[in-house]
Formats: sequence, C-alpha cells, structure tokens
Amino acid sequence: MMECPNGCLTPMKTARVERIYYRAGKPVVIRGLEVYVCPECGCESLPLRSARLVEKVLNGHVEPTGLFSAPLFQPMPVGAG
Repeated sequence: MMECPNGCLTPMKTARVERIYYRAGKPVVIRGLEVYVCPECGCESLPLRSARLVEKVLNGHVEPTGLFSAPLFQPMPVGAG
C-alpha cells in the first residue's frame, strides 16, 4: 500500500471519488475515480492508472456517458451582507 507523502504513519487507503475537472473551460465530471487517501491528514494521491484516465478524458479520447448539470454556488466576499 502507498505511504502518505506527508510522512503519516497510517498507510493510505483506496477510495472511489467523484471529481470535477475542466476541459476548454467547461466542467467535466469523472465518477468512480480511484484515489489513495491518507486517513490521518486527508492527503489524496492519484494512482498512475487514474491519472492516465483523467488525461484521456481531458484530451477528448473518452466519450461521456451522460450529462451533468448542477446549481453553481459562489461564496460571498468577506464583509458583504
């Protein structure tokens, strides 16, 4: 198992996550992406196979399986409101 790059003693665990990336300024959602997560500090690391998948998606070599849309929330500046 992978060790945390921050030096934590607990080995990193494998998790499946959903992440938003951007291609040509538009959001692209990748669901079920495998990452390593440190249970102590929360650091995440992409295994090489996941990084290659993200690269293929962002380069347009993978067809989407559906559309994603959601409301956009932006935090208000400090002191406003």
